[in-house]
Amino acid sequence: MNRGLTIIISTLAGVIFTIGLITAQMVDPNKVVAFLRVFDHWDPSLGLVMGAAIAIAMPAFFYAKSRIKRNQPALNGDTIALPTASLITPKLIIGSLIFGIGWGMLGFCPAPALVTALAGYTEAIVFLIAMLVGMWVHSMTVKD
Repeated sequence: MNRGLTIIISTLAGVIFTIGLITAQMVDPNKVVAFLRVFDHWDPSLGLVMGAAIAIAMPAFFYAKSRIKRNQPALNGDTIALPTASLITPKLIIGSLIFGIGWGMLGFCPAPALVTALAGYTEAIVFLIAMLVGMWVHSMTVKD
């Protein structure tokens, strides 16, 4: 697949993803926090969004796995590489806890925060700056 077509398809996928985030209200931190407050005015609607996303993604993963088993490349000719890690480590647990606490406190995770920051939402901009600083600190201190 030529580079121009790859860029067009990637851009289109990003636009569709962004529209999905906005439509599902995942860019609204109040909506996200209401989903996470299971015992206090719980709003389960984002669970349906996540379930729909899994249902849409599963066939693509099964298709990719079947191509890997047959030693076939991706449709664009690239090698398919799916995650293989299955070990639950302290680093994974600690990172998950930090992510979950931040998500619960602020109602942002990376993709919706980026969309919201581009719309000028100050809290999302601060979140993204903090996330980038955290990623930089991790890259400077942790050797895998």
